[in-house]
Amino acid sequence: MISKLTLPTTDLITAHHAAGKKTYILPLTHPSITTLLPLLPLLSYHTDIFELRVDLLCDPASPTSPPSCSYLKSQLSLLQQATELPIMFTIRTVSQGGKWPDSAHEAALEAMLIAVREGCAYVDVEIEWPQEMIDVMVREKGGSKIVGSFHDWTGDIRWGSEVLREKFERADSFGDIPKLSIMATSIYDAYEQALFLRAHADHPKPILAVAMGAAGQLSRALAPISMITNSLIPSSAPGQLTLAQVHTTMHLAGLLPKRNFFIFGNNIAHSLSPALHNTGFAELGLPHHYSIHETASVDDEIAGMMREETFGGASVTFPHKLQIGKYMQKTSESARLVGAVNTVVVETDPKTGERVLLGDNTDWLGIKSCIEANWPTPGGVSTAAAVVLGAGGAARAACYAVQQLGVRKVYLINRTRSKSDELAADFPALEFEHYLAMSDFPAEVSPVPNILVGCVPADDFVETDIPAQFFSLAAEGGVLVEMAYRPLVTALMKVAGQFSGWKTSRGTDVLKKQAYHQFRMWTGRQAPSAAMSAAVDAVLAKK
Repeated sequence: MISKLTLPTTDLITAHHAAGKKTYILPLTHPSITTLLPLLPLLSYHTDIFELRVDLLCDPASPTSPPSCSYLKSQLSLLQQATELPIMFTIRTVSQGGKWPDSAHEAALEAMLIAVREGCAYVDVEIEWPQEMIDVMVREKGGSKIVGSFHDWTGDIRWGSEVLREKFERADSFGDIPKLSIMATSIYDAYEQALFLRAHADHPKPILAVAMGAAGQLSRALAPISMITNSLIPSSAPGQLTLAQVHTTMHLAGLLPKRNFFIFGNNIAHSLSPALHNTGFAELGLPHHYSIHETASVDDEIAGMMREETFGGASVTFPHKLQIGKYMQKTSESARLVGAVNTVVVETDPKTGERVLLGDNTDWLGIKSCIEANWPTPGGVSTAAAVVLGAGGAARAACYAVQQLGVRKVYLINRTRSKSDELAADFPALEFEHYLAMSDFPAEVSPVPNILVGCVPADDFVETDIPAQFFSLAAEGGVLVEMAYRPLVTALMKVAGQFSGWKTSRGTDVLKKQAYHQFRMWTGRQAPSAAMSAAVDAVLAKK
């Protein structure tokens, strides 16, 4: 008996199926995950699940044979370390369109059991494998979900045929997710595939149905689960589309309507947000558009814009983060605690189907993400104290961010004590120590701060005003988050640079990271951060 280890896995397909959300699976078709590692961050923006095509791996020690168990483990481990996305472990045999020898049963079983032990979310098990092999996988699957799969490349099987019905019943008999992939010979096969899925709409399990080939490409846009490809890697089957192509097809078919997004604020003509979000939309093939709406107040015009069916969401900046709240039907916990709405999200009430405006806040997420990304020591953020300069909206977001990171004490420096007290009253879980000026900060404090968030204009002080103990007390270093955009290098950043172990995030870094969270809230997709960041950097380089 092979021992079973049940590891926690993420069944994204079933979760999406229950929520009526589409799932994208990207097959990794390289012979080596090692050579693919530099591309994985870019590929991850375009998919929900990575499919590891084990039959396409090439073990240097035995290039003409199925890869050894040790090689499989090493490649799988590399992939798991490089991504947080769920992994589908797939061995495709020659008769099913892959490269794994049809007769290599024992090697395939051993490989699939490795996938289970190593915690792969999904393991593809072909229905043509011997029954005893399938029985072992069902018995030993642990926390993994089995994809019971059937592929036909002849073009002779139709979606309404008795043959396909039998194949479906076979896949459904042991698979948590039955998969049917047959070659299309005309566009009508894509229609038949859609009718097949509609006929099984009440099936309790998700169904992965694919009409392969150029004639079946429409099926990849219509199906709730889509196998896609990417321009950076070879496709694994004919007719596969990129995520952007699927989105474009869905838009043309009326399944993905264009939505208009805005930034609401005053004196925002030079905002970087349109470059961020429009680049993200274009990268993923989304038909949406983001533009500036400059206004001195939150007026009836903004209220009317948000009522439009085409309204998709908005960023909210100074001075409207408080006034916009009166138009929200819901407000997130973070927006309530920070005391400001910087993101408007359009949701659908699950009971009534009506549009609901949610006021949220991503400023704190931008700060938190910058701290996490720049933490100087391994093992994640671990500190008891932080320094926050200022007591306005950005400082409130900073306090909420550090609280979420486990900080329990904040040294708050602000020239108006009453405003500092107001802020402190809204964060009872934090212990505050108040100072009216940086010069009042003592030479020794306990606990030592490893985080400093500057939430005041950069021209409020010069380098000589900044006490060295902001940075010198933390022997292991820390993170400075400078919220000011200009100048490019502020006095705080110059002083922090003099102390070993301190890393700095600029205001533009916070802007980018909070925008990535907005993008996900609006689209349900991970933001293509590399492309979005490059677009902002290109704009800044011209200024």
